[in-house]
Amino acid sequence: MWTISVRMQSEREAMSSRNAFANICRNRRLTPSLISIFAIAVMATVSIDWKSTAAAQDDLAPGVQANWAGIQGHYRPGQWTAIRLKTAQGESTFSDAIPVERLSDLVIETLDGDGAVVTYEQPNLSENSPFALVIPGSEAAPIVIRAGDQVLAKTRLPEKGVPANGDAMIPLGMPWVMVFGDTLTIDTIGVNELLNREASVAVTRIEDPAAVPNHALALDGIDLMVINAAGIPILKELSPSQRTALAHWVRNGGQVLLTLGEKAEALLDSADWLAGLLPESVATATTTRMDPSGLETFTSSQTRLPEFEGLQLPKTFGRNGIGEMLISGRTSRRVSQPFAVRYVSGFGNITVLAADLESPEFADWPQRMDLVTLLIGDSLRHADEDNVSESIRLSGFADLAGQTRATLDRFDLKRPFSFAVLAVIIGVLIALVGPLDYLLMRKFNQSSWIGWLTFPTVSVALSIGLWMAAQPRKSVDAKSTDTSAASHSAADDALLRTNSIEFVDIDAQSGFGRLFRWSFIYSHPSNRIRIATRTTAESKAVADKFHHQVLAPFGTPSLAMGGIQIESSGKSCGVLLKQADPASPLSSQIGGMRLSPRSSKSIALQTQFSTDMPEQTLKRRRGSELLNGELVNTLPVDLLDGMLIYQNWVYLLPTRLPAGSRIDEVDSLRQKNFRWQLSRQRALESASEGESWDVTMVDQPRRLAEMLMFHDAVGGPRYTVLRNEVLGHLDFSSLLTADRCILIGRCKTPWSELVVTTESSDSDDTSEATESLATPEQSNSYVRLVLPVEEVRR
Repeated sequence: MWTISVRMQSEREAMSSRNAFANICRNRRLTPSLISIFAIAVMATVSIDWKSTAAAQDDLAPGVQANWAGIQGHYRPGQWTAIRLKTAQGESTFSDAIPVERLSDLVIETLDGDGAVVTYEQPNLSENSPFALVIPGSEAAPIVIRAGDQVLAKTRLPEKGVPANGDAMIPLGMPWVMVFGDTLTIDTIGVNELLNREASVAVTRIEDPAAVPNHALALDGIDLMVINAAGIPILKELSPSQRTALAHWVRNGGQVLLTLGEKAEALLDSADWLAGLLPESVATATTTRMDPSGLETFTSSQTRLPEFEGLQLPKTFGRNGIGEMLISGRTSRRVSQPFAVRYVSGFGNITVLAADLESPEFADWPQRMDLVTLLIGDSLRHADEDNVSESIRLSGFADLAGQTRATLDRFDLKRPFSFAVLAVIIGVLIALVGPLDYLLMRKFNQSSWIGWLTFPTVSVALSIGLWMAAQPRKSVDAKSTDTSAASHSAADDALLRTNSIEFVDIDAQSGFGRLFRWSFIYSHPSNRIRIATRTTAESKAVADKFHHQVLAPFGTPSLAMGGIQIESSGKSCGVLLKQADPASPLSSQIGGMRLSPRSSKSIALQTQFSTDMPEQTLKRRRGSELLNGELVNTLPVDLLDGMLIYQNWVYLLPTRLPAGSRIDEVDSLRQKNFRWQLSRQRALESASEGESWDVTMVDQPRRLAEMLMFHDAVGGPRYTVLRNEVLGHLDFSSLLTADRCILIGRCKTPWSELVVTTESSDSDDTSEATESLATPEQSNSYVRLVLPVEEVRR
């Protein structure tokens, strides 16, 4: 009976639908011809959709094997991504489409964050180096591999999906964890089967040693690395270039969770690069039996753990045993012993836990995940938990990178007009056309031909006036009036402008340094330019050896930067990566970058180098949080508006601290609360008052630079209502420990130089290159020197 009623209901609905369609045809008088046209249009739409789907499938036609994109199929847009061309057996990952002899002249084509086509030329690829480097600008970005005019492979990167299920894009805001060994159930964080909710953390468990990239740039998107004894077989098979890449990633700001239990000696032997990042007292320590009560107390566990074997971490935290104790316990003989210590290595940190969390006794312990999350902190927290909806509504972006972009992409030549000015211009046009026609027609006895004359005359005159007002300001700096002005006119100097912000970071103890420069290049007329880098005297004075100097388009197409995929789709540029041999630094330059009239382009320079700075250690009294002793500016530049930061205290240096000068007593400097300094907080009679962060502020680059360098120290999104994911590697808040202090200052001139060359030609085959005088409008450069702090008894 129920089936019959349902069928009758369906028939009634079908009848009503047919009647409704008939009424529409009758009311709107649809003729049979119109109905036929409508049917043909529907069929054409279906055909077009089918053809577009088939074309998309043709792009994916090559039988692409797994693990060719990023790290085992996982990648993050806007970051350097490795394209694996060969497997461990020497087979092509693109169905044998790439022979070995063609590796030396490969060109990989993809889209950047603006939607423009970018080609990456890598002429030094070989069978021993089967990874190419590109920066995909979006989800499922196309990948076209060419050798000359021949297309060897054509496919797309994976779409956004569930990383636990295979290849997928990892979006900004989702933590990305790379695991050597056991995942410790990190891949189950956020999973809820009842609500059909997938994991909120992307975990890449390395199963093939050949899948690990051989350059640190391809690891930039990773937030955390987990290493335990279960990964010893993988760690043993890593090549020297892969080990060097992992070490450089840690020193560049990477975070590592390392478990050293019963198999600690075997683990450190298989990962010598990791032992070199730890203090010598840790790398040579032995294991002992541990009482688990310290871990039980730390996690508030009600489940008893058995005794376990763990590494005997050093108790002293002096100059040769730096670190921050996280968990304290005791051995089976009731002797106090650190259970977990965080060590700083370069700009990164390694959290060492003296236990094998992958062992059976810990695998069945209910509080194992609580222990991991307490040790790692916010690294496993999804960024969507932050309330940034208000900032998106006010500014259109959700990240500090978006505010930085809005600050840098402001040029005087652009002459932005407000809506009020445009409304006045439209009103003037209407006023001139309407009343003018009326008055002239009355004067000439209402001759209608007057309107055909006045309207184009007023339109042309107004257009010429607006065009003249939009011309660039032809102001010439005093320094441009030298002999070089003979070859470049004042107008040419004003047509190409640059804005940039630069951060130079040096760790004096490990001898590791890096440079990051974000620049915008603006061109008033249409231009085709080539961009290269030039090493300055400051960099030569500090750097002993460069590891890489790469220049590439920079941007992320998401709400983090305000969504930057705009009308530049189809315009291309080329990035030429050069490396003579594995021992030489990797460098790059940009060629053929097309700039539309009155447009700008975002590029970034990333540099890593080794340095041998003069040894300097600051002192602090035991039991005190204040520094004392002398401070020497060992940098080759003068520091402007300098500060010495130690934990939550800032020592304000003189307005100008010359290179090589010294301050005899640090405690004689003016001291302030560092968090109050960042938030511009001041004490009142009965309370304190701070300055809230303005997400629409785009005219204070120095204030913005402070926030980029110490975002978490001031409260993170709770203060700025913005995340710091794109430029999170610039945040040194994690280095404000008891054994580190940071000397920071502004430099008068940048440590890097961009050489911009214009390419003017009548055709693409023959071009004439002339070096351009790009005028810097904003150039802010900051240097940070990380110094060790030693506790002394007095």
